[in-house]
Amino acid sequence: MRYAGWVLKGLFALLVFLFLDYSLPSRETVRITNTYNKLTDLGANSIFYAGADTGTVENQQGLRDIRYIDTIKANGRPRVYRNEDTGWIWPPYFKYDSSNLQARATDLKSTAEAPKWVSVTAYGWRVGWLTIFPNAISLKPVAGPDVRPLNWAALVILGVLGLLLVLLWRIWAQFRERTIDPAVRRADETWDRLDARADAARDRLSSEAGEARGRIRGWLDTWRGKPRR
Repeated sequence: MRYAGWVLKGLFALLVFLFLDYSLPSRETVRITNTYNKLTDLGANSIFYAGADTGTVENQQGLRDIRYIDTIKANGRPRVYRNEDTGWIWPPYFKYDSSNLQARATDLKSTAEAPKWVSVTAYGWRVGWLTIFPNAISLKPVAGPDVRPLNWAALVILGVLGLLLVLLWRIWAQFRERTIDPAVRRADETWDRLDARADAARDRLSSEAGEARGRIRGWLDTWRGKPRR
């Protein structure tokens, strides 16, 4: 049973990690190579795209018109971003400027011979077999491929979450100390009193039963001609 509890705790911790890893902003320094719109067929992976109430455009066949930003990282690996408004859905980035962001990305396109390096802030994952892409939130030109701006937004969010976790832990500890522990102690004391009463009653019944057996035995002895003791 103890191992099952550890497994459940581990699964919960893994879910929390994955949730934060997907939702928190990340930053990468890349070179933009192309920007374009593409009709995309969404299926089971639609939960990783913007909701229908964020101004997305779909044709009669259900294909969605999505903006994409192709980039190359400093190590030469490709990194593709989608560029969708988030609206009021989760994560709460309240992004409504995907058109402006696409225009900036187009303006920052460059070649390998004359690179322009850009720090892209985004959230989400790039999983090829699921056809999902991180959603770009903002762009910022940087001096070179080795520039790594501090991801202060993620640090602030993690700090706030940490403070909330400590606050909730303190509230729970005080609630347990003031309410649960006294109730448990009262329940234990009540159980001990009931147990003591049950033992006393059992001893009394045993004594009374012994006395009754003695009286019956004496009465039977009188019928057998034996004097009572």
